[in-house]
Amino acid sequence: MKKIIITLGILFAAVAISTAQEKGIIADVLRNSIEHKVESMQKLIGFDDEIALELKELELKYLLDVQKAETCFLCNTSRRIKKLQSAREDKLQEILPRDQYIKYHSIENNLLNKDNQLWLR
Repeated sequence: MKKIIITLGILFAAVAISTAQEKGIIADVLRNSIEHKVESMQKLIGFDDEIALELKELELKYLLDVQKAETCFLCNTSRRIKKLQSAREDKLQEILPRDQYIKYHSIENNLLNKDNQLWLR
């Protein structure tokens, strides 16, 4: 009986450690992606470093929350992600001035090319 309990305890600990390491790797990849995205947007749009820092925090929090919602077993994933998207858009509008928000949103959704000209569809 003791052997079974000890074996199950060790197995549980190993699973917990491996999932924690996986989440850390995902967070690092997301963080690097966000840094690259915001830096390229900063070059294109021209917002300052303080706004860039706020955007990095917002984007990282958003992506981590989306990842958490996607892995939730009993959650309504699509409704949760829509709420997260709406909250993100509201925060972006608070952080960025209107013209910079429109450019940010347009570039992100491939409505503008790098020369700030509309794509013809």
